[in-house]
Amino acid sequence: MLNVIPRFLGSNRRSVRFYKLFLPYLFLVVFFLLVIGSVVYVNIISALQKEVEQAQLSAVAQIRDTMDTRLRELQRIALQISTNPLLTPYSLSQIGYDSYQAVSELNKYRTSNSFVHNIVLNYAAGDNNRIFSATGVYEETEFFKNIYRFDNWGHAPLSDTIRSLNGPVIRPAEKVFISNGTQESRFATYMYPLPAYSGKPYGVVMFMLDAGMLQSMSEHLVSRPGSSLYLVDEQGHVIFQTEQAPELNGQIASAMPDKDKADSISAKSIDGVTYSVIRQGLTYNGWSFITTVPTSLFLEKVEQNRRLFGIILLVLLALGAAASFILADSNYRKLRQLVQLFSDKKNNGTKAPAAMDELVYLSNAIREVSGEDSMMAKLKSKRGLIRENVLLSLLKNKFQQQDELKHTLELADIRFDYSSYVSVLLVIDDYAGFQSLYPGSMQELFKFSILNAAEELAMEIGRGYGVSILDDRGIALIINIRDAEGYKSRLQVFSTNIQTFFNTHYKFTLSIGIGQIYNELRSAAVSFEEARRALLYRFVRGNNQVLFYDNLQPLFEEHKHAYPHELEDHLLKSIRQGNTDEAERSIRGIIGSIRSLSVTPEAAQLACNGLLHLLMKVSDEVFPGGQLELQQKSDSLKLHNAETIDELEKQMSGICRTLCEHVSGRKESRNFKLRDDILQYLQEHYMNSSLTLDTIADRFGLSSSYITRFVKDQTGYSLIRYLDLLRMDKAKELLLSEHLNLSEITKEVGYVDVSNFIRKFKKTEGVTPEQYRKLRAKA
Repeated sequence: MLNVIPRFLGSNRRSVRFYKLFLPYLFLVVFFLLVIGSVVYVNIISALQKEVEQAQLSAVAQIRDTMDTRLRELQRIALQISTNPLLTPYSLSQIGYDSYQAVSELNKYRTSNSFVHNIVLNYAAGDNNRIFSATGVYEETEFFKNIYRFDNWGHAPLSDTIRSLNGPVIRPAEKVFISNGTQESRFATYMYPLPAYSGKPYGVVMFMLDAGMLQSMSEHLVSRPGSSLYLVDEQGHVIFQTEQAPELNGQIASAMPDKDKADSISAKSIDGVTYSVIRQGLTYNGWSFITTVPTSLFLEKVEQNRRLFGIILLVLLALGAAASFILADSNYRKLRQLVQLFSDKKNNGTKAPAAMDELVYLSNAIREVSGEDSMMAKLKSKRGLIRENVLLSLLKNKFQQQDELKHTLELADIRFDYSSYVSVLLVIDDYAGFQSLYPGSMQELFKFSILNAAEELAMEIGRGYGVSILDDRGIALIINIRDAEGYKSRLQVFSTNIQTFFNTHYKFTLSIGIGQIYNELRSAAVSFEEARRALLYRFVRGNNQVLFYDNLQPLFEEHKHAYPHELEDHLLKSIRQGNTDEAERSIRGIIGSIRSLSVTPEAAQLACNGLLHLLMKVSDEVFPGGQLELQQKSDSLKLHNAETIDELEKQMSGICRTLCEHVSGRKESRNFKLRDDILQYLQEHYMNSSLTLDTIADRFGLSSSYITRFVKDQTGYSLIRYLDLLRMDKAKELLLSEHLNLSEITKEVGYVDVSNFIRKFKKTEGVTPEQYRKLRAKA
């Protein structure tokens, strides 16, 4: 049967059962990736997109705030001009020095705002038709012809505009020729009536706003290809747009967000391209900045991270699918091995069909073998019952006549062709754990598998027949040995192969006991009893053993079952001291001594019983009148429940730990009283000059070293240091009294030598007693 695995690994065909194992694993991988991917996407990718959008909003808001500030400055300048006595219509009606002063004043205002290229002042009520600017005084005709020449605006429209002005207005940025028409530039003309909002202005202040300044301010916003920025007034008329921006046609205008959606980003389609559109309103007036950026460029960083995240998910999916395949394949191979086990038994080594569902095959195979609906029915079928009864009778030596035995063997289809017989007993280790791990049907299936494997492997050394032994929780096997010479080495290989197979593939171990070889079939019962007796040594040697009775027989005849009793004395001492580590070390030493003496299992159990009774005895001291917790532990510590001495060692160590913890608790409570007694004694006798470490230790029945350590653990000071500090505190009180001299104080606090008292006082307080008295007197 063990040769099935290499053959099966070579097969590339898998049945539908494999995919039924694989798909649930894959579903779990996909489900967890979806959940984790959704959480990561919402919390990281979405957050990154919001961060990019917020950065763009902040950049536009910065330009908007700058524009707001500049417009407020222009309003302030216009108000200052209207109240400046040097710029009144009367002052400007004079020709001469007053005109020069006006130009100088306007130039001052212009230099205070880098956004303004020139400031122009015109009074429509004057008769001289002159225009005053920061660069000079000009006739209206000359100004609009040589200084600032507009394509479709001049002095006549200006006069009409002044008469109709009620509030500030602005002309959109347009092409203007300056410097006698030799230089082309773009300006937005912001006109502020004088006075503002009066209904009848008598003049106007014109601010020539350089469109190039706005272009440079917005350069970083429109650096991406296809990006545009517009400044529109309340009616949606364009005041300014960046150089590469398309004209604000109907389609673009319809894509602009409404005012109520300002300070947000919306996606709009323009000429088949999706743009991210931002509208930021000025607080000074109803104007708005509108930016359009192709969404693919605007969210380029987000898209890169989204693609990277998608690639990572795909990689994880691939790895998860690979892991799912490996897990499914591992489980499928085990199932396939079990199928091949049935197939080998049924078809003499023929491969099981690869395309059939393995569970269906197993079900059909069990039905075919048993002729009924379950494997349990097969085991109880007529032939199976006959074989079981025959084998059990052989193992118990119940046959009386040779003819009866021969007839029964033929009826049970049992053939023994060779002259040597040996009995083998295979038991499952940690049977309680095995029962808790697998349901009853699986337990029977595993036992059946062990029986089949043992019978098949026995074919290599002869012929074997097995039967389930309920009392021994395992399988008994009678092997008819083909060649008796060197049989032990072949039985060793046989046993090791069975142990390795089940330990590797099904994660439980087997211990195997092997009796002696005999030349008569009737002696199989004797060999079986020897195998059972050999297995008793599992108690001492542990699980997963192959135990030959031949090798153990000399040990049964020895009577070494005494271990050094000083270990018991050390154990008792450790428990009474509450020393858990020492107690557990003693338990390990005793168990190790039992194991090293190579005693019989019975002797080891007797020794362990004696050790358990010893623990019960000491528990009477630790738990007088009530040992419920320990009793519960000892009830579970039954020798027939423990398969090995190692299990007993663990349980006994647990009992020792409970006892030591209780003893330590009691010692700790007693320590508090001892501490209080010692400190009270020092308070009452500190003035006794004959008080020494030894006298104090003798007073409490302790050693000098122990009482020193104890007081330091409790107070932080050694005993003598604590006594000195107590005396120093009393000395400081007495030094405050004027009627006691230093010699008297020395005797009062328990010192004999004044110089010694002074030295200790200065070491403790940093000053001599007399210096201390003077300092306290001054205080």
